[in-house]
Amino acid sequence: MTNERLTKKKCGPAYFLCRCLLMLSFLTTFSQTENNPFIPGKIPDGFVYAQTPEYYGTYDHPQKNGTIYDYIDGGGEVYIKHGFHSVTHIILKKETTTAALENPKNQDTITLDIYQLGSAENAKAAYADEAICPPGFSEKNIGAACKTYHYEPDYLIYFIKGKYLIYLGLSNDTLTETLTQFAEEIYKTL
Repeated sequence: MTNERLTKKKCGPAYFLCRCLLMLSFLTTFSQTENNPFIPGKIPDGFVYAQTPEYYGTYDHPQKNGTIYDYIDGGGEVYIKHGFHSVTHIILKKETTTAALENPKNQDTITLDIYQLGSAENAKAAYADEAICPPGFSEKNIGAACKTYHYEPDYLIYFIKGKYLIYLGLSNDTLTETLTQFAEEIYKTL
């Protein structure tokens, strides 16, 4: 077969249909919708998804993985109080290192939770709620004010954008600059 015939055969209707279905499947999984408010387009260098993103809703409108109570049990009440609609939960992990292979507790992880709270007022109230963002934070600017917490070896960031309250948690405080840059990227693209 000549290269011309291979090219024509490869680009036939069945091939085109398979490519379209594959793209549609990808876009459906990682698109921006009301139930899936955001999947980052870019994640920090050296990190990969530890698992597929999870989605939790309310009792009346459960998402793919259940309700907020399936995710954080009794802690969901404080979010419900602030108009909770859904949360997208993502865990990233540093690409496998020798230390992580020897002891999985050495795996550097980033947790990203995006809480959709129905309105900007609800998000502001949740951000001000000490049951969610306790006292003892440091302020930082990532394009907007954010609250940071250092609980060695963990480093946490909370911020709001519109109707979303965003939480980022890092298991290795030596990578705080990586988390700060990721927060800035999320703030710009959400």
